Amino acid sequence: MKKIFIIFTIALFAISSCDKAPNLPEKTALPDSTLGGVFIINEGNYTQGNAELSFLDLGLNQKFDNVFSQANNRKLGDVFQSMNIINGKAYLVVNNSSKIEIINPKTFKSIGTINGLRSPRYIIKTSTNKAYVSDIYDNHIFVVDLSYNQILKKIPLWGWVEEMISINGKTYATNLRGSYINIIDENTDQIIDSIETPFAPKNILKDSSNHLWVLCGDANASNKKHFIVKIDLETKQITKQFEIKTPQTNANKLRINAIGNTLFWIDEGVFKMSTNDSILPPNPIIDKQQRIFYGLAIDPKYHEIMVSDAKDFNSNSDVYRYDFNGQLQGKFTGGKITSDFYFYYN
Repeated sequence: MKKIFIIFTIALFAISSCDKAPNLPEKTALPDSTLGGVFIINEGNYTQGNAELSFLDLGLNQKFDNVFSQANNRKLGDVFQSMNIINGKAYLVVNNSSKIEIINPKTFKSIGTINGLRSPRYIIKTSTNKAYVSDIYDNHIFVVDLSYNQILKKIPLWGWVEEMISINGKTYATNLRGSYINIIDENTDQIIDSIETPFAPKNILKDSSNHLWVLCGDANASNKKHFIVKIDLETKQITKQFEIKTPQTNANKLRINAIGNTLFWIDEGVFKMSTNDSILPPNPIIDKQQRIFYGLAIDPKYHEIMVSDAKDFNSNSDVYRYDFNGQLQGKFTGGKITSDFYFYYN
């Protein structure tokens, strides 16, 4: 490929007592095919259309910026919310552009677009050729045919539907405007049950013992309380409930390690807790200092924490890599408002 591209060379595995930002940028060609690595979701500024996708190639030890626009000669869109890889294709959910871009994850080339959405947030696979897409404003979950990239129908759900998880033919959908998780039968696309939670469930995941963990709370709501709850999938009851009481609480980005026994989340700093713990940790393992931690993810292969500092929300973000003890392993520059990461090892 002949497109000129800015990269940063990163010493991914070197541990230094005085970690430094990457070297000055060089110019090189975008690779024809990647060997696996980390997709970096750069949200961009609202209404400015400067969302972008970066890629950290672990085979080449290089970071490639703006890979979507470089590979496709057009901008990605406005507010890059999330991504998922389904059936070997990468689905890029572009919230304020009301679409999902589909690319080849090895070449970054466009292979399709899902249009007709309102304000999409997340996409998950629910069967071989079917997916659900959550939405802020539409009061529905969109049911998408992945073979034709078309909306099949909509499942009525009041409020801001956020993260979802598919388990044994059922989708568990969080709702930032309610106090419950809706359970949807993926065969019939019908709501069949719900689970009561504290207000505003938003992050949801499953641990190694087949329990759900949910982070609840909205800093903009009248009730600003935040909770982490553990839910028994069989009884649909909360078995543990932890209230987060740190100053100026705005907890978010609940994540879990690859083996499913350790939780991480952002709340000023980065916190870590075993799924067997009975109390919340009193202190973060990574102190925020003067930074604004915004995106968080756990590398399932190299067992590292990646956390972004959004800085002033106009400058390019900084991204820090830590081990599970909170020791700094590296740092590199992200894009405008780096908000999440997707690990892709083929």
